[in-house]
Amino acid sequence: MTPPQLQQRYKLPRKNILRSQKAITGLFQPGFFVGSFPLRINYLLHPKTAETPSVQVMFSVSKKRFKKATDRNRIKRLLREVYRLNQHELQVLVLNEEQQLAMALIYTGQELLPFQVLKSSFLQCVQKLKKKLNHA
Repeated sequence: MTPPQLQQRYKLPRKNILRSQKAITGLFQPGFFVGSFPLRINYLLHPKTAETPSVQVMFSVSKKRFKKATDRNRIKRLLREVYRLNQHELQVLVLNEEQQLAMALIYTGQELLPFQVLKSSFLQCVQKLKKKLNHA
């Protein structure tokens, strides 16, 4: 039996969505990112505070590339689902340390791609992120 901290939870509660304007601007300032087409992950590690979860995420799709809001919403819905099903990979990274991972999951593609492509791209980004965080 696994400890409760490592049990796979497939929920994406509201508290895990990054909403703080200060944290969001901090994500794009230092330039820490990993990418695998069509996704890019901007991330920032900082000391964990008591009230925040260990991983917070935001989702972004360019209005310049996708003019219709329905297309942007569809892509964000797919990104949330990919993240929700694979978030345990990221939680294991920061569970051992007293740090919080804030990240922005950005869709950089020109057209809507299938779920499986997004999933494999996300997993590649997570592997790259693991390598970067282990070396740092």
